Amino acid sequence: MKWIAILLFIWSTSAQQCDQPVTAARFDCYPEPFVSQEKCLARNCCWKPTNQFPNNRSKNSLEIDVPWCYYPRDFPTYQIKTNESTAFGQRLTIVKQQSTYMPNEILNLTVDLIYETAQRFRLRIYDSTKKRYEVPLEVPVIEKKVNITDYEVSLSQEPFAILVKRKSTGMTIFDTSVAPLIYADQFIKFSSYLSSPFLYGLGEHQQSLLIDVTNQWNKLTFWTRDTPPAQHVNLYGVHPFYINVEMKTNMLTNFHGQFFLNSNAMDIDLQPLPAISYTTIGGIIDLYLFTGPTAQDVIQQYWDVIGKPTMPPYWSLGFHLCRYGYNNINNLRAVIQRMHDAEFPYDVQWTDIDAMSSNLDFTYDQTNFNGLPDLVHSLQSEGKHYVNIIDCGISSTQPSGTYLPYDDGLKRGIFITKFNSTEPIIGQVWPGLTVFPDFTNASTVEWWTNIAATFHDTIPFDGIWIDMNEPSNLIDGSHDGCTNNSLDRPPFVPHVLGDTLSAKTLCPSAQHALSSHYNLHNMYGYFEAKATNL
Repeated sequence: MKWIAILLFIWSTSAQQCDQPVTAARFDCYPEPFVSQEKCLARNCCWKPTNQFPNNRSKNSLEIDVPWCYYPRDFPTYQIKTNESTAFGQRLTIVKQQSTYMPNEILNLTVDLIYETAQRFRLRIYDSTKKRYEVPLEVPVIEKKVNITDYEVSLSQEPFAILVKRKSTGMTIFDTSVAPLIYADQFIKFSSYLSSPFLYGLGEHQQSLLIDVTNQWNKLTFWTRDTPPAQHVNLYGVHPFYINVEMKTNMLTNFHGQFFLNSNAMDIDLQPLPAISYTTIGGIIDLYLFTGPTAQDVIQQYWDVIGKPTMPPYWSLGFHLCRYGYNNINNLRAVIQRMHDAEFPYDVQWTDIDAMSSNLDFTYDQTNFNGLPDLVHSLQSEGKHYVNIIDCGISSTQPSGTYLPYDDGLKRGIFITKFNSTEPIIGQVWPGLTVFPDFTNASTVEWWTNIAATFHDTIPFDGIWIDMNEPSNLIDGSHDGCTNNSLDRPPFVPHVLGDTLSAKTLCPSAQHALSSHYNLHNMYGYFEAKATNL
């Protein structure tokens, strides 16, 4: 029986077209922890261990993170059913005959190929029958295709694939034929060749400015997290945008970029083929290609989509001084005087939460920092500026009628709520139990503006340090825990620090005005900054 099982395994592996002599061309079919042959074969994928040794990772750098479980060349995927020309370009419908391994696969999809500008191509893939969450970011709406482009697009009928090349050089800048498309309700995965193993971007992670995957595999996770920077950890920001270097012998080096407009938790895998794989757990595929051809051109084309950076006030470009632990106003005055006596360049003074009263937002400690308003006026009279810190957690435990930010916010109903409830979700930040403003709610912007203006009447700050807006929570999820639904316990979790989406933040099932925290977590800081910059 043992030999029969081995023969069946060999036959199955061969029948699945698993022969892949180049390990760098393997695409991971089991990205979850604790992969095994049994789990791999249950997905109808190929199982072939390498000479990778878990306790000796330096054995062969090319073998580190080579997947033992990978897709066969004939893995079920989509084929084009219809293809019609439109004013913006092309619209396809693609279908898949059978589900594979993820629950709630979507077998009928619509593909829009949008020829937006000569240097910008947009690819959208979405459910043909059911509206899904899309990133609430205002981007250009192009209704008529451009006639002349720097790129050419071609399609593969079966299996479905998209190929984009630079016309002037023939360089491939996007090619999805390298691996199958998986499109389920909470698991979307697609891959493409890279033009070279050299990239810039994909922040925020602690890594080299130049990402070189010539001899390494690299997994980058995107889920905003308040944690000290460390390698291989998701950090404060999410920017699924990169610039790829195009290198071809005897030709000018060009650059192109990609921006994946998706705000859900995701992993991006880079491998030395070279290739890139996106794995997100929600939304749609909404991908922009920018053809440059210079790096500066790519950035400009990216800005044309997301908007240009805010022009900073002139004074903010000066020398700033900040620390936690001034503890009282006498120490702060002493620091300011020493800076003056040393004739040290000094334009802006900041204070941290130790200047607050009991760590409460929009307050100051009138005992230890008595006289702070006068000190700020004095700084400003000398041409200097002042910035105070505001955390996003609003204390929910102060006596009724004593703390306007909470009392007014509760009356307006502007706090993020528990799943399927009107009751605010309770977390914990520096003042203790807290609630969190929902900056996707229009009423929140008015509330935020009013309480900031009221505090400004007391302390005329010049800028606000909006902190901990990942949003950060000192406990996991909420004071009452999270639900067991698919938002809090999805079938796949990217490789986030803490192993759960609720680790040191809110429950993904928590509700904003626009959608769930599952969808909007990575945009919390964006919406707070937008409200603050009015």
